Amino acid sequence: MPKAVPPRFVLIFWPVADRLLRVIEHISPLKADDNGIIRFSLRHYKGVTRVLSDGSEVKAGDTIMELHLNNEWFKRKRNLSLSASQSPREFLGRLARDLQFLAEQVASGAFGNVAALHGSTILHVAARRLGFQVDELPDSLWKKGARFYMAGLMQAYHLRGDDVSGLREKPWELKEVWLSRAALLSKYGPKHE
Repeated sequence: MPKAVPPRFVLIFWPVADRLLRVIEHISPLKADDNGIIRFSLRHYKGVTRVLSDGSEVKAGDTIMELHLNNEWFKRKRNLSLSASQSPREFLGRLARDLQFLAEQVASGAFGNVAALHGSTILHVAARRLGFQVDELPDSLWKKGARFYMAGLMQAYHLRGDDVSGLREKPWELKEVWLSRAALLSKYGPKHE
């Protein structure tokens, strides 16, 4: 049975793999200065029609925004030596501010007609707190590989480095997250007067 977490000595390759993935997947920073916590790529949805928890539908061919974390943000914060108690609070606050910025951009039409935000993450508890719908992913080789890769990213970049809470003792589950355009604009969009 493969280890759920990469051995520490191979983590020097994770930043290189992260950069390569950004190029292959056309992952761009949300903000021009790349100081945000969100990066993204635009995709056309290829699955069967998906009804989200707010009743919104995502159909084949709809544009969806794949969300990715800006791992460099975590590296900069780690270098500032934030305490573990400050980091989750700051992470959620920063992510909420970036979602507000994203909602403004979506409302203005900057990304075309995005039907929903989507991602796969081991940080699904935080995503749920921010309003995302969290769904189970089917057990597959892709899920195991993506979870292994993300666990390596957590170790290589994130605030607690090799000591990411619970990562070695109890593997974090990879889940799929969705937020419809309507939910994004309702929760994070510009307020109408």
